[in-house]
Amino acid sequence: MITFIYNGSVGKSRCEPGWEWSRLTPMPDYDLWYAIEGRGQMTINGVNYPIAKGSCFLIRPGDQVKATQELEHRLTVIFIHFIIQPGLEVELPERHVRLEDTIVPETCLQRIVELQLREEEQQQEEFDLLVRLVLLHMLRQQKSSAPSPVSHMHKQLIHKVMDELRDQIGEKAITVASLAQNVTVSPRYLSQLFMKYTGFSLREYITRVRMERARFLLSETSMNITEVSSALGFTDVYHFSKMFKSHNGAPPSSFRYKGRPAKSNYGDSRIRQDIDVDE
Repeated sequence: MITFIYNGSVGKSRCEPGWEWSRLTPMPDYDLWYAIEGRGQMTINGVNYPIAKGSCFLIRPGDQVKATQELEHRLTVIFIHFIIQPGLEVELPERHVRLEDTIVPETCLQRIVELQLREEEQQQEEFDLLVRLVLLHMLRQQKSSAPSPVSHMHKQLIHKVMDELRDQIGEKAITVASLAQNVTVSPRYLSQLFMKYTGFSLREYITRVRMERARFLLSETSMNITEVSSALGFTDVYHFSKMFKSHNGAPPSSFRYKGRPAKSNYGDSRIRQDIDVDE
């Protein structure tokens, strides 16, 4: 079901030096208003909000709105007007949310602007999904009210390490030291940041990612236990099996893919080559 309906006004603009927004009448619809860059102030129903990069406003029908910008830091903004399907109850974010991670929401907003410049099939459906995603990011940011134990810059560093770890999970040489070297910090400092942000050690996380990948390979592919162990950088299949059982509460054989018989080094599917530890 489509919830958010395009209401005829979408755009992106760099505000002119003398720009000032002051509506004489209440807002007739919803306006998703986002600052790509610049600084200023938004006033909604008499409440003042700062405008800076990542400031995302959801202005409601009936709101009284004013906005100004700092001349030295002119605003570049995206605005998207829409209405909500009558009769639907939708959880909406507050009127102002400052987004820390702007990549996905900004990409969605840019796509909405592009979408209205051309005629495409299922245009309204895509508009609805993109608006949903931006509002979801606003709600998520709003609900994470507890102060973060690490800075935004450190969050980005940790997420980069997580991404690199998942890309390299099959490599035997993957260590805390190698991950730290990739982001040019010391292993000890990276470990401290990781513990502070996630609540568990980087070594634990490396094991967790390996075991999650092992479980997937065993249950979704025809690879046997020995092959999975080797693919994930283990030199000892017995050690792999013990670690797998400790992490998943059951031996690797419990998760074996049932679609094909186990492969044999001799080409005979009746000969079981898997090594499992049940004790």
